[in-house]
Amino acid sequence: MDLEHAIETSPSLSEIKLSYKTERPASTFPKVTSPDEAEKVLRQVWDSDLIQLREEFIVLLLNNAKRCIGWSKISSGGGTATIVDPSAIFQVALLGNATSIIVGHNHPSGNLDPSKSDKTLTERIKKSGDMLGVTLEDHLLLSAHDYLSFRAEGIMNK
Repeated sequence: MDLEHAIETSPSLSEIKLSYKTERPASTFPKVTSPDEAEKVLRQVWDSDLIQLREEFIVLLLNNAKRCIGWSKISSGGGTATIVDPSAIFQVALLGNATSIIVGHNHPSGNLDPSKSDKTLTERIKKSGDMLGVTLEDHLLLSAHDYLSFRAEGIMNK
């Protein structure tokens, strides 16, 4: 038996199948082309009861027309930090057929100054996305009543 036939009929290998379908036309999803629009979408999906309690990290998935086709909570941590694995971000982005992403996280303290680790993570996400063909459009840092856009502040190098 040749190797190709053995793999095709092997009961020990699982076939992976992917599909994507939505109940609505993409044109009905919110268009996100500015930090203000990104903040609005993030606040719609964020649990407002937790924004001052624990740090969380969310990714918005965008199609080629910059329509937000979905979102996912990547991590939820404590009052001062959350652990974010870039591979988890891109697993969701690739499975969701996103061409670009916007990420956001909150600081429960209300401090909108990005930490060194916030900046390092953003650079890691940007580089990973560049390698995979998924553009990081922005990283928003939210507090209960305000936000900071890494792109608008010049923190992200395009």
